[in-house]
Amino acid sequence: MQRCPLCAGPAAHAFTTRDHNRRVRDEPFVYVRCSVCGVLSLRDVPDDLTSFYPQDYFVLPAIDELRALGRAQRYPIELVQRHAGGGRLVEIGPGNGIFALQALDAGFDVTAIEIDPAAAQHLRTTLGIEVIESGAPHDALAGRGPLDAVVAWQVIEHVPQPWALLQASAEQLAPGGVLVLATPNPAAFGLRMLGGRWPHVDAPRHLFLIPHGALIARARALGLEPVLLTATDPIGRMWNAFAWQYLLRRPGASRLRELAARAAGIAIAGLLAPIERRGIRGAAYTVVLRKPPRSAHS
Repeated sequence: MQRCPLCAGPAAHAFTTRDHNRRVRDEPFVYVRCSVCGVLSLRDVPDDLTSFYPQDYFVLPAIDELRALGRAQRYPIELVQRHAGGGRLVEIGPGNGIFALQALDAGFDVTAIEIDPAAAQHLRTTLGIEVIESGAPHDALAGRGPLDAVVAWQVIEHVPQPWALLQASAEQLAPGGVLVLATPNPAAFGLRMLGGRWPHVDAPRHLFLIPHGALIARARALGLEPVLLTATDPIGRMWNAFAWQYLLRRPGASRLRELAARAAGIAIAGLLAPIERRGIRGAAYTVVLRKPPRSAHS
């Protein structure tokens, strides 16, 4: 019997898929679903997983372009500021650095944890921030506290030990600090419709698709309380459209084909908005988890 790598519950075959997004290689990948916690996990993780992240996985713009991109994507930093006004912030998996720069400009003391060497060097030279190169963010977080915020946008699904990441975040947050996560939603309408062809499966780079209930239950066991859960925020709506756009695109297609896929994806997302924007049915959910502040008598 197969066992869930997160809770050890029995897990059964959910679907078989391929690397439809990047097409690095043409081989099957099997995902199983836990009957206890509902987590979808990749059954056999490739030994050479890094080879599925090609050199063009990250586009690394100059700082002026990063700021311009950030001005068009204000929701993430505004969300974090609502729950953590300032202080020490660690971003896990910052990629090209759009959010890290926003956090810097907002007055946060920013440290990044990034697995990709090129992205890490780009962050150091472009933003001048401390970057820890690591594929084990739970280890990299050790001793970094007390932190006012830990942020991971579309990252926990890539992490081999997501519960260890939650635990390390809980341990390093200061009382009143927040962990802010956004991740693909296995309860999404798109996954029910498309199965393994849903772009947010992103085999084999996404090792887990974690239901919000399982994530919140684990966070609560670690002393973190949810203060926000949504799949209809600007992040969720963006990933709704992205899924349909990516489904229609073709690698190496002409610029015209790319533009047509983008327009069609936006149109499909608009048509499906009454479904995808109801409850937690969107392509991704965002959750804010707070470490309780110390009581006046502690």
